[in-house]
Amino acid sequence: MPGWSTEIAEEFVRLAAADGAAFSQVHLQELVYIAHGWCLALTGQPLTGDRPEAMEHGPEYRRLANALVRSGIRAVTRVEIVGAALSETKLDAVSVDANFHPDELAIVAQVYTHYGHLRPSELAQLTRADDTPWAKVYAGGSGKGRDISHTMIRDQFAEIAAKPVG
Repeated sequence: MPGWSTEIAEEFVRLAAADGAAFSQVHLQELVYIAHGWCLALTGQPLTGDRPEAMEHGPEYRRLANALVRSGIRAVTRVEIVGAALSETKLDAVSVDANFHPDELAIVAQVYTHYGHLRPSELAQLTRADDTPWAKVYAGGSGKGRDISHTMIRDQFAEIAAKPVG
């Protein structure tokens, strides 16, 4: 059952801490989006109950952005839930539960392993390139703040999964 973007980010923070590493806000936004995309492609189900929006610097979960605002440019060591994070969130019509299914946790762990070492600028090739759902929705700024649909995200990651490795 999907969790919130903040709970997924907290899992990435936990995994990084175990490795003696940490992430920036942008890095966490990117990783949560990628994990959500892979979950949609592999299971057909969303990983998060809040929807990413097309913002200037890439796909962004408002709930997560609000929770991370106090971190500023420092490495994130904890995801704080603040009142505004709850009230300004665009929600999907899905039931949310912080108890992730083992398959969902496995996807998060795989995303951490495969993408966690990359810089946000490298992750941008997956999340913000010209042909991505973000680019299509953002449309040079005219779609700023609009939701990026699960269908678009799923299709992108299903296409990546279908490509031969090598």
